[in-house]
Amino acid sequence: MLTFLSPFDAWIEAIYSSKPGKLYRVIDATTFDPSELIANSSDQLNAGLHMGWAACDGKLLAKKNGELVGYMMLQTLKVAPFDAEDIVFTLSAENRKSVDLFHEKAGLFAYAETLESSMKWDDQRLDQEVSLAMQNVPATCEASAPDINQIAVYDLEGKQWHFVALADLIDKTPA
Repeated sequence: MLTFLSPFDAWIEAIYSSKPGKLYRVIDATTFDPSELIANSSDQLNAGLHMGWAACDGKLLAKKNGELVGYMMLQTLKVAPFDAEDIVFTLSAENRKSVDLFHEKAGLFAYAETLESSMKWDDQRLDQEVSLAMQNVPATCEASAPDINQIAVYDLEGKQWHFVALADLIDKTPA
């Protein structure tokens, strides 16, 4: 299951992933029933948490079909079958720290406020903002996982892409 911090990023993913006969759609997590996923995964809900877009030297990475490559963190929740309808998905402390550090390094200090504001947008506004972000996509390149040296995020306020070096996100605190 792929999860997003914002509907904006989910819409970008859906647009790039949709093809004739294979449409993706964005749904609010509160309307999704993960029961089957949990039952098939030993009472665990595994979620890929979209953090940003994989990049290399200021270029977004794209698959051969043009689809952008997302950069994910894994989060696993232990869920009893009888609790499947009442899941409260919150970021783990480790993932919250990573998300906060990423946005800090990207210079997006008002990210939480901007995210909260964007959650109130209607479909028309979301579509306009996603279209603008796609028009502003910097160069893309076809590359493989070893080529990833940055994560990109789109700044909804500044209407531009920001790139953060993966090396800047590694916890350098002595053990």
